Amino acid sequence: MADARCQERWRRRTLVSVSDRDEELRGLDAVLQELRHARHGLYGPLVRERFLGGLPAGVTPTGYRVLRFVEASTPPPPTVSDIAALLLSDRARAVRVVDRLAAAGLVTRVRDTVDRRIRRVALTDTGRRHVAVAAARRTRLLGEAIADWPDEDLARLTDYLERLNASVARQLPVSGDR
Repeated sequence: MADARCQERWRRRTLVSVSDRDEELRGLDAVLQELRHARHGLYGPLVRERFLGGLPAGVTPTGYRVLRFVEASTPPPPTVSDIAALLLSDRARAVRVVDRLAAAGLVTRVRDTVDRRIRRVALTDTGRRHVAVAAARRTRLLGEAIADWPDEDLARLTDYLERLNASVARQLPVSGDR
């Protein structure tokens, strides 16, 4: 039902004159959505299941996302509030995710070195090893997906995605970055 409403909205919007660039941007957005959410998309459930298999039982895609965020955030490690912002959720949900990761021995809570009242979330050595294994598995799956691509196409795609990331960061900074 929701799908039919989206299609109807799309039809109404496309009846209005749009530029070729607008059409291309809609196409890019659709491709990115498919990459992210389609069953066989690069980050879809089947691929996620294959590379999450190397993590301890019970680590969900959300937990993996938090692990990657903690890894990329150091130093200093993020707070639970930072993790809640990443997840676009409330602090209580972030605490539950961190609790599960801590129970699995992947993260630990540490006191901030400047303000001892602040607790930060850091990877344990075990967590770091598991993230490295999952990253290697993800890279291998990506390699399998594009095994028939020429090296030049891979280099071109990488360049384009780096440009896209830089443009998004420049044009759409996180509040407080400007």
